[in-house]
Amino acid sequence: MNYLGIDYWTRKIWLAINVENISVPLKIIENKSAVDQIKQIVNDRKIDQIIIWIADHVNWRESDHSRRIKSFSGILRKDIWIDVIFHDERFSSFEAKTSMENIWMKKFDSKRLDDVAACIILQSYLDSKI
Repeated sequence: MNYLGIDYWTRKIWLAINVENISVPLKIIENKSAVDQIKQIVNDRKIDQIIIWIADHVNWRESDHSRRIKSFSGILRKDIWIDVIFHDERFSSFEAKTSMENIWMKKFDSKRLDDVAACIILQSYLDSKI
C-alpha cells in the first residue's frame, strides 16, 4: 500500500510518503492550496490511505489543533474520496530533535525538524502495521 503522511499546521503542511515501508519526506506545501496539491499527489503516486497526525493533549483531551486537523481531514475525505487515518503524534517533535542532535547533525537544524517529525510519525504508523 502507498501512504501519504500529513503533518498539518495552520500555514504549512509537511508531507511524507513511504518507499518500500520506509518513510521519507516529500515536500512542504502552503495550507491555502493544500487540497488541490494533495489531490494531485494522491493521483500521481497512487496513494491508498492518508495518515494524519493528531496532536491531543498529554492527558488525551482533544486540543484546538486536533479539531482543526479533523476539520481538514473531513475536507480531504469529501473532496478526494480517500481513507484518512488519525495517528497519535505526541512527542514526535521531541523525538525528531533528539535524533537530529544525537545521530544526524552535530548542530541542530530547526528548519528540518518538521520534516524529520513527519517521517517519524509515518514510520511509526508503518511499523504498527507489521
